[in-house]
Amino acid sequence: MEGMSLEDIKKTTVHEESESELAKSNFLARMSHEMRTPLNAIIGMSTIAQASADAEKVAECLVKINEASVHLLGMINDILDMAKIEVGSMKLTCAEFNLPQMLQKTAEAKKFALDAKKQILELDIDPGLPENIVSDEQRFAKVLDNLLSNAVKFTPPEGTITLSVKNLKEDEKTCTLGIKVIDSGIGISGEALKTVFSLFEQADGGMARKYEGTGLGLPISASIVRLMGGQIQVKSEPGKGAEFGFDITVETGKKKTLQDPSSQASAGPDEKPKYEGLSFLVAEDVEINREIILALFEDTGVTIDCAKNGLQAFEMYKAGVSKYNLVLMDIHMPEMDGYEATRQIRAHEKEHSDREQIPIIAMTANVFKEDVEKCLAAGMTSHLGKPIDFELLMQEIDKQLPKG
Repeated sequence: MEGMSLEDIKKTTVHEESESELAKSNFLARMSHEMRTPLNAIIGMSTIAQASADAEKVAECLVKINEASVHLLGMINDILDMAKIEVGSMKLTCAEFNLPQMLQKTAEAKKFALDAKKQILELDIDPGLPENIVSDEQRFAKVLDNLLSNAVKFTPPEGTITLSVKNLKEDEKTCTLGIKVIDSGIGISGEALKTVFSLFEQADGGMARKYEGTGLGLPISASIVRLMGGQIQVKSEPGKGAEFGFDITVETGKKKTLQDPSSQASAGPDEKPKYEGLSFLVAEDVEINREIILALFEDTGVTIDCAKNGLQAFEMYKAGVSKYNLVLMDIHMPEMDGYEATRQIRAHEKEHSDREQIPIIAMTANVFKEDVEKCLAAGMTSHLGKPIDFELLMQEIDKQLPKG
């Protein structure tokens, strides 16, 4: 702003603030519309299901309710990520994971959307990729999912999308990955390219109305890639598709990721239910959440006792200390929260050192990194965010229960 008068600087600042406020206002209006759409589907389909005596119709409604719920959850997660980006609190949680498995799983998750538009997803995966890398698997997968979702959205039916992952360079401890998502879609104009990664803006208002969406996917992806040490680049022309790509250097893993095939198998007709003879203690103050847990575990053979608050959970644990094999612990509860209940249980275990430490899995809507760390600091064994993914919950329980 060299050479500008104080008055000119003030006018420029006011203009920039006005543009920023307008962008945020437009964003909030767009988000209101985007969130009400799946909510309308959930409420509408629930009303139809309640009024119908046709089992097939009810089942169809439930499928649509589930689809809308998953869509809404995705938007909520995007808004939370956006809030963390705004205050600079987004952080990576790095651990070792199997890279080819993550890529395959991410690609398979797009199958329904691809099939709906009869599109082809080509995987150009370098066979020289390291099997295991150290990074934030969830965030890495989110970036790929966002880029693929964008490609599916803006590519016409029967179009082609390519996910390319190359090992550009490798040494003893690290490798540099080159990732590209290329589509044969409508492309992006030169002017629109300037705002494609802006947090509260979409490249084109008309496009937003036609194709819908929150416009958060690309800005969030760009922020995650920056945290990973890279930068997303985009090449595109109207009518000639788009190519989004980035390079990141990651630490290579030291161990193989092996899965026990038997752990994925369901019980056969002559086998016992998965958790027969075991007993879980569930601490949860919300009645409908208790009902959901009881229903989900109904066919597993486990016995479940429910506590309505942390104090009751601790008293039930003390009264039947040898009874329970695992505790599922909510956090925000009356009388005593999940943190204190866990601390009380761990203190009781120290007083009776002959007893094995019981696994305590947090099940909470507190899902930020600091929330996970707080759960672990209180003595919990692991953490799962709500809404609970039952498959992930079963995997975590299997991990925590003694083998054999």
